[in-house]
Amino acid sequence: MIRLHLYVRTLNTACFKLFPELHTPRMQLRALHEADAPVVFQLYSDPRIMRYRGAPVFTQPETADALIAQWNNAFEKQQGVRWGLVLQENNTLIGTAGFTKFNAMNFRAEIGYELHPDFWNRGLMTEALKAITTWGIKDTGLHTIEANIAPENSASKRVLEKLGFVREALFRENYFYEGWWDSAIYTLHE
Repeated sequence: MIRLHLYVRTLNTACFKLFPELHTPRMQLRALHEADAPVVFQLYSDPRIMRYRGAPVFTQPETADALIAQWNNAFEKQQGVRWGLVLQENNTLIGTAGFTKFNAMNFRAEIGYELHPDFWNRGLMTEALKAITTWGIKDTGLHTIEANIAPENSASKRVLEKLGFVREALFRENYFYEGWWDSAIYTLHE
């Protein structure tokens, strides 16, 4: 008699019942609210931050309101989670980071992030992404976390490599925004 054993695994959707607050040595990672829209607008209207995003800079403040609503809606539908990165020392929102494009069937999600330039080169994004990737793998059960970056974005590349991400692919001219963009795909496996 032959017995078949099926490997059954599912993402832990209980993680989406309440928004997961995370803590690092210097930051609190929390849900974003309407009151955060001015800071989100500041981030997405800064050409230094948007340089490698392949998207237009924000010109209308209400665009930030819509983005926060989109992130919160994704969480409610268990399709993503975006945290506000808040300094513990003064309760200042300095960036956002989180998962988009949850692929529950394949235990994958894409990670995205941005940080105000005043806080670049201090290890803050590495610290935040370490907490986020740990939550994604240990708490939700993700097998793979993917980052899609512009190949010339050396700062993002350094952050990802510090966290153990490995470049798996380079897609040439696979994205169009005011011209063709290449994409470097980095992954982190459980």
